[in-house]
Amino acid sequence: MFYVITHNFELWPDAYECSGNYIVPEARWPKFGIFMGVSGTCFLILYFLCFIAIIKIKSTAPTYQLMFLIAIFDMMALIIGSLIFGYLTYHGIFFCQYPLFFFITGVLALVSWFSNCVLCVLLAMERCSEVDPKFFLSFLFGKWQFSIVRSVFFAYAIIALLFSKPAVFSPVYSSLIYDPLIGKDPNLYTNPWIVYNNSFVAITNTTLYFYLCYYLLVKYRYSTSMWLYKSNRQIILQGVLLCLFHSVTAAIYEYMLFVSSALEIGIAGHVAWQANCSCLSVVYLTLNRTIRNTVVKMVIPKSIRAKYGWHIGVEEHLAVEQAAESNGISLVNASAAPVKYNNFFVN
Repeated sequence: MFYVITHNFELWPDAYECSGNYIVPEARWPKFGIFMGVSGTCFLILYFLCFIAIIKIKSTAPTYQLMFLIAIFDMMALIIGSLIFGYLTYHGIFFCQYPLFFFITGVLALVSWFSNCVLCVLLAMERCSEVDPKFFLSFLFGKWQFSIVRSVFFAYAIIALLFSKPAVFSPVYSSLIYDPLIGKDPNLYTNPWIVYNNSFVAITNTTLYFYLCYYLLVKYRYSTSMWLYKSNRQIILQGVLLCLFHSVTAAIYEYMLFVSSALEIGIAGHVAWQANCSCLSVVYLTLNRTIRNTVVKMVIPKSIRAKYGWHIGVEEHLAVEQAAESNGISLVNASAAPVKYNNFFVN
């Protein structure tokens, strides 16, 4: 990308210039393109609601800062990987028809992947620090230490944006590949950065979440607290899901980088990448009560919730109880209607 910016948005001709007699391959996958577009739109809506909820919480804790950044890059990946690439797949549009567009979307897709990998590793470290105060990397999440960590992350993302060779989407494989298939030497597109990144995230994420699950299971396996049991179960499930999709995506793309792969492998890799980008929206809405309650408050008007006795959060329950007490009411029913004792007991 640095070359493109400094050369008047012209691609490097030795690697990305299309010959005049280039023939567009006949490849269209309309059903898969529709699937990508529809599923991407649904998950993008869910994730956007969660993103707004994260903003509304207004927490400056490292956990929420990491969740905020992950949401930005996940939504960017969903827009590119599902909506844009779904459109390209449906219509069978290839690199040489819009080379600069393919190049830039490939750069942004790769940057979103690199950034998310680092952020998810940091999130795993932070969760380990929360459950185990003696975790050896807990110091990274102090106030000024985390500011340095955040700055290093932004520097890494900018370097990846400017100096990493991009992946290019290919409708032939319905997946991101490095060779745009225009007849150039494949060695021109070698990107060792992705090899190191994918190996690092697969090993590190798996190790950290294995440690997290092991610590919770061993430390609290005899706990009689139902709240603690449910919290541990939710943390473990979140970790397993996030680690699973990250590791599977990294492993598939590592395999495709070194081995000539069947079409099904490319499709599986792309679906795994999109699942990795969207899984947190489902996790937030099912396992994170704070975000789920905030989303429910945004989507369902308070009047409708009050009608059916669906009070979200402590403040709404307290408001109902205070209203009842101020009116000399001892109880309220499910729909927040007053129930007076003298309706039933007469002196």
